[in-house]
Amino acid sequence: MTTLPGLGLELPASWGVATLAEVTSKIGSGATPRGGNSVYVASGPALIRSQNIHDHEFKPEGLAFLSQEAAAALRGVTVETGDVLINITGDSILRTAVVPESVLPARVNQHVAIVRSNGRVDPGFLQKWLSLPLMKEYMLGHSSGGTRKAITKGHLQSFPIPLPPLAEQRAIAATLGALDDKIESNRRAAETLGTLIGALFTQTTSGPAISYAPLGEITSVVKGRSYKSAELEESSTALVTLKSIDRNGGYKGDGLKPYTGSYRAEQVVHPGEIVVAQTDLTQGAEVVGRGVRVPQSTRYDTLVASLDLAIVRPERGMPVEYLFGLLSSGAFRQHCRNHVTGTTVLHLAKDAIPTWEAPIVSFAEQVRFAKTARTLLARMDALFEENDRLVALRDSLLPELLSGRIRVPAEGVAA
Repeated sequence: MTTLPGLGLELPASWGVATLAEVTSKIGSGATPRGGNSVYVASGPALIRSQNIHDHEFKPEGLAFLSQEAAAALRGVTVETGDVLINITGDSILRTAVVPESVLPARVNQHVAIVRSNGRVDPGFLQKWLSLPLMKEYMLGHSSGGTRKAITKGHLQSFPIPLPPLAEQRAIAATLGALDDKIESNRRAAETLGTLIGALFTQTTSGPAISYAPLGEITSVVKGRSYKSAELEESSTALVTLKSIDRNGGYKGDGLKPYTGSYRAEQVVHPGEIVVAQTDLTQGAEVVGRGVRVPQSTRYDTLVASLDLAIVRPERGMPVEYLFGLLSSGAFRQHCRNHVTGTTVLHLAKDAIPTWEAPIVSFAEQVRFAKTARTLLARMDALFEENDRLVALRDSLLPELLSGRIRVPAEGVAA
């Protein structure tokens, strides 16, 4: 057996061990474009930022684009096909992704580092290794900074990596990548269903027989639970957190946190109920005021809203599906964005939700909309449940494959 330095991880005898410096031709962070807002254009070379990088996937939503002059000034941080990108500062530190060729040409900003293979390591294998929880914990332990951690080029160069034969690296990356592809395919299908529901709701509320009522008169709003870090331990109960809300809309199951603390009965989020983000850490206020529907969890028996969320429940017989249409509408989001305070952390004003004038159709039309939406939402729930199982499978396979405790045949994997 071979032991990986610093991690004490036992590897198959046929595997090698190296540092990132030994298997890369480039490690370096990006740069800030000079010239302020004038350097950004509608189309051109992309500027990849930390918000585009999520473990196991690259999200092109929210990409910025540079003028040709600004991009030329940043040619030293040009991204190439197969580069692994890693967030090196901020709340999303250590998230990694392999940049897709469709995004190129591209540069990276100062919060993102490029890690480029020299041919000794498969980029997919490298990305999976850097996303391994054990490796993330190791990297954080070697980071600098206080409350705002940072990873430097020197840190990255010194980090260890196991080296199976290259063909086996590709097989491992392909196995885990197939799961990632299916998870992403399901996510996009659910996103499409959400778009269809939104279009249906817009059509329903576009007729002449529309009245308006403040949400405070037709719903109840319950604030989520404040918690301590010591209460985030293994449990059959989990908190629905701010990370459960995708900045581009929709629910994220990986935002749940196991929770052992107390809570009130009304703070329990039941399957199909809607939560609204009360705070936001993004620069563009992309999360605050977003309403998302929480499906049943396959991993936890009970879900509780965290303090960053509010549970909004319909009253007067309104179908919850119609309320979902209201709270996921662009008009509601814009109202909320007009009622935020703060700079670094945005907070939704206490009266933001109750004071929004919601478009109301007849009860018969609400029921008609709810009936159609319910079918689409059931399909969304099935996709979320499948993704929960796929994520659990991937996360359990990840350490086994990357340590060699489970081996995959290398035959038939393209070079």
